[in-house]
Amino acid sequence: MYTIYKRNHLGKAAAYMGLPFVLLAAIAGGYYAGLWVDQHYGTRYGNLAGLLAGFAIGLYEILRQLRYLEKRSGD
Repeated sequence: MYTIYKRNHLGKAAAYMGLPFVLLAAIAGGYYAGLWVDQHYGTRYGNLAGLLAGFAIGLYEILRQLRYLEKRSGD
């Protein structure tokens, strides 16, 4: 899956540089999902709940990728 990171340091640097975009995409996706819930079900705080869920999911994904990259750096 992440075989390019083992070959050179540029691939690993690219993986680290992409991590902030993972968080931003998760937050934006969660916010818009919550906004959709607000519009379709008439709720008030769906966008806030979606924002927080997106932040949590994005943070989880960043930590998961960091663990994988650090584990592979020893190889």
